[in-house]
Amino acid sequence: MLAGLLSGCVPSPLRAQPGAQLRLSVTPGSQAVAPVTGEDALYRAPGPGSLRLSTDRVAFVTSVVLPETGGALVLPTVQTRPGEVVSAPLPATQGFTQVFTVASLQPMPLDAAAGARSVSDVSRAVESAARALPAGAYTVGTTVYRVVRFGTLDVTSNLPDALVRVNGRAVGTTPLSVPDLPEGQVSVEVSRSGYKTVTQRVNIDGNAVNRVSATLRPITGTLSVRSDVLADLFIDRRLVDTVRPGVGLDLPLRPGVVTLNVVPRNQQYAAQNLLVRVTADRVSPVICAVTGGTYTCKLP
Repeated sequence: MLAGLLSGCVPSPLRAQPGAQLRLSVTPGSQAVAPVTGEDALYRAPGPGSLRLSTDRVAFVTSVVLPETGGALVLPTVQTRPGEVVSAPLPATQGFTQVFTVASLQPMPLDAAAGARSVSDVSRAVESAARALPAGAYTVGTTVYRVVRFGTLDVTSNLPDALVRVNGRAVGTTPLSVPDLPEGQVSVEVSRSGYKTVTQRVNIDGNAVNRVSATLRPITGTLSVRSDVLADLFIDRRLVDTVRPGVGLDLPLRPGVVTLNVVPRNQQYAAQNLLVRVTADRVSPVICAVTGGTYTCKLP
Protein backbone atom coordinates (compact mmCIF):
# COMPACT_ATOMS: atom_id res chain seq x y z
CA MET A 1 0.00 0.00 0.00
CA LEU A 2 2.86 2.38 0.81
CA ALA A 3 4.43 1.73 -2.60
CA GLY A 4 1.11 2.41 -4.30
CA LEU A 5 0.67 5.74 -2.53
CA LEU A 6 4.15 6.89 -3.48
CA SER A 7 4.17 5.66 -7.07
CA GLY A 8 2.19 8.68 -8.21
CA CYS A 9 4.68 11.03 -6.52
CA VAL A 10 7.82 9.93 -8.38
CA PRO A 11 8.91 11.37 -11.75
CA SER A 12 7.79 9.47 -14.84
CA PRO A 13 11.27 8.05 -15.68
CA LEU A 14 11.10 6.10 -12.39
CA ARG A 15 7.65 4.62 -12.96
CA ALA A 16 6.67 1.41 -14.74
CA GLN A 17 6.85 2.41 -18.40
CA PRO A 18 3.50 2.04 -20.22
CA GLY A 19 5.14 1.11 -23.55
CA ALA A 20 7.75 -1.26 -22.12
CA GLN A 21 8.51 -4.47 -24.06
CA LEU A 22 9.22 -6.38 -20.84
CA ARG A 23 7.62 -6.91 -17.49
CA LEU A 24 9.38 -6.71 -14.15
CA SER A 25 8.39 -8.15 -10.78
CA VAL A 26 10.15 -6.95 -7.61
CA THR A 27 9.35 -8.16 -4.10
CA PRO A 28 11.25 -7.87 -0.81
CA GLY A 29 13.23 -10.96 0.12
CA SER A 30 11.74 -11.23 3.61
CA GLN A 31 8.38 -10.60 5.20
CA ALA A 32 7.69 -7.24 6.84
CA VAL A 33 6.72 -6.91 10.50
CA ALA A 34 2.93 -6.61 10.80
CA PRO A 35 2.04 -4.46 13.85
CA VAL A 36 -1.51 -4.48 15.17
CA THR A 37 -1.78 -0.79 14.28
CA GLY A 38 -1.80 -1.69 10.58
CA GLU A 39 1.33 -0.02 9.21
CA ASP A 40 2.90 -1.86 6.30
CA ALA A 41 6.42 -2.19 4.86
CA LEU A 42 8.13 -2.03 8.28
CA TYR A 43 11.32 -3.97 8.95
CA ARG A 44 13.75 -4.53 11.75
CA ALA A 45 17.38 -3.70 11.05
CA PRO A 46 19.04 -4.32 8.67
CA GLY A 47 15.93 -4.34 6.45
CA PRO A 48 14.49 -6.85 3.94
CA GLY A 49 17.96 -8.21 3.21
CA SER A 50 17.35 -8.74 -0.50
CA LEU A 51 15.04 -8.28 -3.45
CA ARG A 52 13.46 -11.09 -5.46
CA LEU A 53 13.59 -10.16 -9.14
CA SER A 54 11.96 -11.73 -12.19
CA THR A 55 11.24 -10.66 -15.76
CA ASP A 56 9.31 -12.15 -18.68
CA ARG A 57 12.31 -11.73 -21.01
CA VAL A 58 16.06 -11.88 -20.72
CA ALA A 59 16.94 -8.58 -19.08
CA PHE A 60 19.61 -6.61 -17.28
CA VAL A 61 18.40 -5.47 -13.84
CA THR A 62 20.00 -2.78 -11.68
CA SER A 63 18.66 -1.47 -8.37
CA VAL A 64 19.32 2.00 -6.99
CA VAL A 65 18.89 2.22 -3.21
CA LEU A 66 18.04 5.70 -1.86
CA PRO A 67 18.19 5.85 1.96
CA GLU A 68 16.36 8.49 3.98
CA THR A 69 19.59 10.43 4.45
CA GLY A 70 20.45 10.38 0.73
CA GLY A 71 23.63 9.04 -0.82
CA ALA A 72 22.15 6.53 -3.26
CA LEU A 73 23.84 3.17 -3.77
CA VAL A 74 23.85 1.50 -7.21
CA LEU A 75 23.78 -2.28 -6.80
CA PRO A 76 25.57 -4.64 -9.19
CA THR A 77 23.61 -5.45 -12.34
CA VAL A 78 22.13 -8.95 -12.49
CA GLN A 79 20.85 -10.77 -15.55
CA THR A 80 17.45 -12.43 -15.43
CA ARG A 81 15.86 -15.10 -17.59
CA PRO A 82 12.18 -15.82 -18.09
CA GLY A 83 10.73 -18.05 -15.36
CA GLU A 84 13.69 -17.57 -13.00
CA VAL A 85 13.75 -15.58 -9.76
CA VAL A 86 17.03 -13.86 -8.92
CA SER A 87 17.91 -12.69 -5.42
CA ALA A 88 19.74 -9.35 -5.22
CA PRO A 89 21.24 -8.47 -1.80
CA LEU A 90 20.22 -5.15 -0.24
CA PRO A 91 22.47 -3.05 1.98
CA ALA A 92 21.50 -2.26 5.57
CA THR A 93 19.63 1.04 5.95
CA GLN A 94 17.78 3.00 8.62
CA GLY A 95 14.46 4.82 8.36
CA PHE A 96 12.57 5.36 5.10
CA THR A 97 14.22 3.69 2.10
CA GLN A 98 13.29 3.77 -1.60
CA VAL A 99 14.61 1.28 -4.13
CA PHE A 100 14.22 1.92 -7.86
CA THR A 101 14.85 -1.28 -9.82
CA VAL A 102 15.51 -0.73 -13.53
CA ALA A 103 15.12 -3.63 -15.96
CA SER A 104 16.27 -3.18 -19.57
CA LEU A 105 16.69 -5.28 -22.69
CA GLN A 106 20.22 -3.93 -23.12
CA PRO A 107 22.79 -2.97 -20.46
CA MET A 108 21.86 0.40 -19.00
CA PRO A 109 24.72 1.96 -17.01
CA LEU A 110 23.41 3.82 -13.97
CA ASP A 111 26.70 4.83 -12.35
CA ALA A 112 25.57 8.46 -12.50
CA ALA A 113 22.93 7.68 -9.84
CA ALA A 114 25.58 6.79 -7.25
CA GLY A 115 25.55 9.28 -4.39
CA ALA A 116 22.25 10.86 -5.47
CA ARG A 117 20.62 12.85 -2.66
CA SER A 118 17.05 12.87 -3.95
CA VAL A 119 14.51 11.09 -6.11
CA SER A 120 14.92 13.83 -8.71
CA ASP A 121 18.65 13.11 -8.93
CA VAL A 122 18.00 9.39 -9.48
CA SER A 123 15.33 10.22 -12.06
CA ARG A 124 17.72 12.35 -14.07
CA ALA A 125 20.34 9.58 -14.08
CA VAL A 126 17.80 6.99 -15.30
CA GLU A 127 16.39 9.36 -17.92
CA SER A 128 19.87 10.10 -19.25
CA ALA A 129 20.82 6.41 -19.47
CA ALA A 130 17.52 5.56 -21.20
CA ARG A 131 18.24 7.94 -24.09
CA ALA A 132 20.69 5.42 -25.57
CA LEU A 133 18.02 2.68 -25.65
CA PRO A 134 15.25 2.05 -28.19
CA ALA A 135 11.75 3.05 -27.15
CA GLY A 136 10.16 0.57 -24.76
CA ALA A 137 13.47 -1.06 -23.85
CA TYR A 138 13.24 -0.46 -20.10
CA THR A 139 10.86 -0.31 -17.16
CA VAL A 140 11.11 0.39 -13.42
CA GLY A 141 9.76 -1.22 -10.25
CA THR A 142 9.61 0.74 -6.99
CA THR A 143 10.06 -0.76 -3.54
CA VAL A 144 9.64 1.34 -0.39
CA TYR A 145 10.02 0.36 3.24
CA ARG A 146 11.01 1.68 6.64
CA VAL A 147 13.61 0.18 8.94
CA VAL A 148 12.69 0.99 12.54
CA ARG A 149 12.98 -0.27 16.07
CA PHE A 150 9.99 -1.97 17.70
CA GLY A 151 8.82 -1.83 21.28
CA THR A 152 6.25 -3.62 23.43
CA LEU A 153 3.26 -1.92 25.06
CA ASP A 154 1.94 -3.30 28.36
CA VAL A 155 -1.51 -2.01 29.35
CA THR A 156 -3.17 -2.57 32.72
CA SER A 157 -6.26 -1.07 34.33
CA ASN A 158 -7.88 -0.98 37.76
CA LEU A 159 -10.72 -3.06 36.28
CA PRO A 160 -10.05 -6.23 34.27
CA ASP A 161 -11.28 -6.89 30.73
CA ALA A 162 -11.23 -3.25 29.64
CA LEU A 163 -11.04 -2.85 25.87
CA VAL A 164 -7.74 -1.46 24.56
CA ARG A 165 -7.43 0.43 21.27
CA VAL A 166 -4.11 1.55 19.81
CA ASN A 167 -4.42 4.25 17.14
CA GLY A 168 -8.14 3.47 17.02
CA ARG A 169 -7.72 -0.28 16.44
CA ALA A 170 -9.03 -2.75 19.02
CA VAL A 171 -6.13 -4.96 20.14
CA GLY A 172 -7.52 -6.87 23.14
CA THR A 173 -8.54 -6.47 26.78
CA THR A 174 -6.59 -5.69 29.92
CA PRO A 175 -4.21 -6.87 31.19
CA LEU A 176 -2.56 -6.89 27.77
CA SER A 177 0.88 -6.96 26.18
CA VAL A 178 1.12 -5.64 22.60
CA PRO A 179 4.41 -6.54 20.84
CA ASP A 180 5.99 -5.12 17.70
CA LEU A 181 4.83 -1.52 17.84
CA PRO A 182 7.07 0.78 15.76
CA GLU A 183 8.87 3.46 17.73
CA GLY A 184 7.08 6.79 17.82
CA GLN A 185 3.91 8.18 19.32
CA VAL A 186 0.66 6.21 19.50
CA SER A 187 -2.78 6.88 20.96
CA VAL A 188 -3.87 4.38 23.61
CA GLU A 189 -7.56 4.19 24.58
CA VAL A 190 -8.87 2.06 27.45
CA SER A 191 -12.65 1.71 27.80
CA ARG A 192 -15.32 -0.32 29.55
CA SER A 193 -19.10 -0.01 29.52
CA GLY A 194 -20.35 2.30 32.26
CA TYR A 195 -16.95 3.93 32.79
CA LYS A 196 -15.24 7.00 31.38
CA THR A 197 -12.80 6.19 28.60
CA VAL A 198 -9.14 6.90 29.33
CA THR A 199 -7.09 8.15 26.37
CA GLN A 200 -3.45 9.13 26.36
CA ARG A 201 -0.55 9.61 23.97
CA VAL A 202 2.37 7.24 24.51
CA ASN A 203 5.86 7.46 23.06
CA ILE A 204 6.93 3.94 22.09
CA ASP A 205 10.61 3.43 22.82
CA GLY A 206 12.16 0.85 20.53
CA ASN A 207 13.67 -2.28 22.09
CA ALA A 208 11.87 -1.53 25.37
CA VAL A 209 8.67 -2.33 27.28
CA ASN A 210 6.42 0.73 27.49
CA ARG A 211 3.78 0.62 30.24
CA VAL A 212 0.36 2.25 30.57
CA SER A 213 -1.79 1.99 33.69
CA ALA A 214 -5.35 3.27 33.28
CA THR A 215 -7.71 4.14 36.12
CA LEU A 216 -11.31 3.78 34.98
CA ARG A 217 -13.91 5.82 36.82
CA PRO A 218 -17.70 5.33 36.61
CA ILE A 219 -19.71 7.54 34.32
CA THR A 220 -21.92 9.59 36.64
CA GLY A 221 -24.31 12.48 36.75
CA THR A 222 -25.16 14.57 39.80
CA LEU A 223 -28.47 14.46 41.67
CA SER A 224 -28.81 17.79 43.49
CA VAL A 225 -31.55 17.93 46.16
CA ARG A 226 -32.49 21.08 48.10
CA SER A 227 -35.15 21.22 50.82
CA ASP A 228 -36.69 23.94 53.06
CA VAL A 229 -37.08 21.39 55.85
CA LEU A 230 -35.05 18.52 57.26
CA ALA A 231 -35.86 15.41 55.23
CA ASP A 232 -34.58 11.88 54.68
CA LEU A 233 -33.68 10.98 51.11
CA PHE A 234 -34.40 7.52 49.71
CA ILE A 235 -33.18 6.43 46.28
CA ASP A 236 -34.74 3.28 44.87
CA ARG A 237 -36.18 2.62 48.34
CA ARG A 238 -32.80 2.81 50.05
CA LEU A 239 -32.00 5.52 52.60
CA VAL A 240 -28.92 7.34 51.35
CA ASP A 241 -28.69 10.55 53.37
CA THR A 242 -30.47 13.47 55.01
CA VAL A 243 -31.18 16.80 53.32
CA ARG A 244 -30.66 19.78 55.62
CA PRO A 245 -32.18 23.23 55.03
CA GLY A 246 -29.76 25.71 53.52
CA VAL A 247 -27.19 22.99 52.82
CA GLY A 248 -28.66 20.63 50.27
CA LEU A 249 -27.22 17.40 49.00
CA ASP A 250 -25.25 16.56 45.82
CA LEU A 251 -24.91 12.86 44.98
CA PRO A 252 -22.99 11.25 42.09
CA LEU A 253 -25.17 8.58 40.45
CA ARG A 254 -24.97 6.32 37.42
CA PRO A 255 -27.01 7.62 34.48
CA GLY A 256 -30.59 6.40 34.31
CA VAL A 257 -34.00 6.85 35.93
CA VAL A 258 -34.16 6.56 39.71
CA THR A 259 -37.05 6.54 42.16
CA LEU A 260 -36.69 9.41 44.62
CA ASN A 261 -38.52 9.59 47.97
CA VAL A 262 -38.12 12.70 50.11
CA VAL A 263 -39.55 12.15 53.60
CA PRO A 264 -39.70 15.24 55.86
CA ARG A 265 -38.87 14.66 59.53
CA ASN A 266 -41.80 16.92 60.38
CA GLN A 267 -44.72 14.60 59.84
CA GLN A 268 -47.12 17.42 59.08
CA TYR A 269 -45.59 17.48 55.62
CA ALA A 270 -46.31 14.69 53.18
CA ALA A 271 -43.51 12.58 51.68
CA GLN A 272 -42.74 13.30 48.04
CA ASN A 273 -42.24 10.59 45.43
CA LEU A 274 -40.60 11.35 42.06
CA LEU A 275 -38.96 9.70 39.10
CA VAL A 276 -35.76 11.52 38.19
CA ARG A 277 -33.57 10.98 35.15
CA VAL A 278 -29.88 11.30 35.90
CA THR A 279 -27.80 12.32 32.88
CA ALA A 280 -24.07 11.71 32.56
CA ASP A 281 -21.90 14.72 33.37
CA ARG A 282 -24.92 16.89 34.14
CA VAL A 283 -26.72 18.10 37.25
CA SER A 284 -30.30 16.93 37.79
CA PRO A 285 -31.80 19.37 40.36
CA VAL A 286 -34.72 18.65 42.69
CA ILE A 287 -36.14 21.58 44.69
CA CYS A 288 -38.34 20.83 47.68
CA ALA A 289 -40.10 23.76 49.33
CA VAL A 290 -43.03 24.66 51.61
CA THR A 291 -45.52 26.87 49.79
CA GLY A 292 -48.79 27.89 51.43
CA GLY A 293 -48.35 25.20 54.05
CA THR A 294 -47.83 22.46 51.44
CA TYR A 295 -44.52 20.66 50.96
CA THR A 296 -43.73 19.78 47.34
CA CYS A 297 -40.70 18.66 45.35
CA LYS A 298 -40.27 19.74 41.76
CA LEU A 299 -37.86 19.24 38.89
CA PRO A 300 -37.03 22.74 37.53
